[in-house]
Amino acid sequence: MSVEEKLRGIRPKSFVYLYSGGKDSSLALLLTRDLVRGLADELGSKVYMLYVVIPGNTHPLNTFAASAVMEWHRKNYGFEPLYRCRPKVFQELAAKYGLEKGEGRWCYVEFKNKVFREVEKELPRPQLHVDGMSPKDSSARKEKIRAELEYVETQEGTRYYVWHPLFSLDLSDGEKLQLLRRHEEFWPVVRLYEEFGDSLNCVVCPYKSRSKMMRHHAAEDLSALYRFAEECLRSRKWKKMFSALANRPLSRFLPAL
Repeated sequence: MSVEEKLRGIRPKSFVYLYSGGKDSSLALLLTRDLVRGLADELGSKVYMLYVVIPGNTHPLNTFAASAVMEWHRKNYGFEPLYRCRPKVFQELAAKYGLEKGEGRWCYVEFKNKVFREVEKELPRPQLHVDGMSPKDSSARKEKIRAELEYVETQEGTRYYVWHPLFSLDLSDGEKLQLLRRHEEFWPVVRLYEEFGDSLNCVVCPYKSRSKMMRHHAAEDLSALYRFAEECLRSRKWKKMFSALANRPLSRFLPAL
């Protein structure tokens, strides 16, 4: 049975795109939007695009890029943007707890998971969430994501169906961006990757490589991030990670060859 057939059986009242302004959530939107709009019209359902801001860590350029995409889909598809954030600041918790990895890490739980649960309680059910996650993203996601369409019951008492449209898609990052380049409405997102090598939904992330941080640093001075790490983080590991951001790279000041 196809995903479309399964969705007709579920008859969602709320379709919710978990949109971050990154290439994966943008590609998931591109691949599914026509089907979702058709089903929503047929079922009398509403389609939402949920964007979560992390105060102190989400770059304003990411918010502008995501908003441009969301507003385009409001005008052309009738999808309703939802902007949410928790009343906390990333730096305060980072100074208190440090940086950590794992599904239960404080940055995910405090800034995103709690928002997702709140929204789930607000919207009519059944709900279908659409995200850009794939088992190929990491070993943790390979363990967590078992099928393209899944049913989830949370410890907080919410429940929903989730669709991972990139589940079986085997594309490189470059190939994903190339697909998005063909559609003008995703230009702001593609531009972030061209300039910074990242979506900037989170400037600081324990999963982000040093090379990615350095590419961002070459485009925009991140030495304040180094100073924050020196003053506020206790872990030598993370201080060392950000030590490369102490100064702008020399190449930034040299004329292009």
